[in-house]
Amino acid sequence: MGTILQLERFDHDALSAAPVFRQAELDAAFADGVAEGLHRAETQQSDRLCEVLAGLATSLETGRAQRGQSQAAQIRALAPLLDALFDQVIPMMARIRLRDALLAQLEKLAGAVSPLGVKIRCGPDTAGFLSANLARLGLSAVQIDDTAAEGCVEAELAGGEIVWDEAALAAQLRRLIEEMMETD
Repeated sequence: MGTILQLERFDHDALSAAPVFRQAELDAAFADGVAEGLHRAETQQSDRLCEVLAGLATSLETGRAQRGQSQAAQIRALAPLLDALFDQVIPMMARIRLRDALLAQLEKLAGAVSPLGVKIRCGPDTAGFLSANLARLGLSAVQIDDTAAEGCVEAELAGGEIVWDEAALAAQLRRLIEEMMETD
């Protein structure tokens, strides 16, 4: 009844061969890990910013195209109104010329609309980062203004205005009507 079982260990060599690191090596590995983590975070932040800026540029272009189509449709919709307005006032040939001249002037005005753009005001601490990403994407519709306080970022959408001289336009229309009244 007295069987004795003796177990032997075969891992003596494995325990004694475990690597031992000096504190300087551990500190260097930690610093490498922190640097890699910071680099990954900056890359993710830069990629996210580029996605947002590319989306913004796409939205601006889509908005420009839609505005152009809308303006053209609105100008075409004015033709029957102008015909009705001038119907009994001006003879037929003069009415057609005046309508065409008004529509041409409206198209010219619609083409004079300043394009939409984005101005980002930020502190000098982020201006370089934003400028580098804008250059990387090749976006010219976005301007950087680094006059804000550090840590502050503001975006402003600007443009879409028509600048015209009302008096000059009225004088041109008067001359055109007078010319048409004289010829017919």
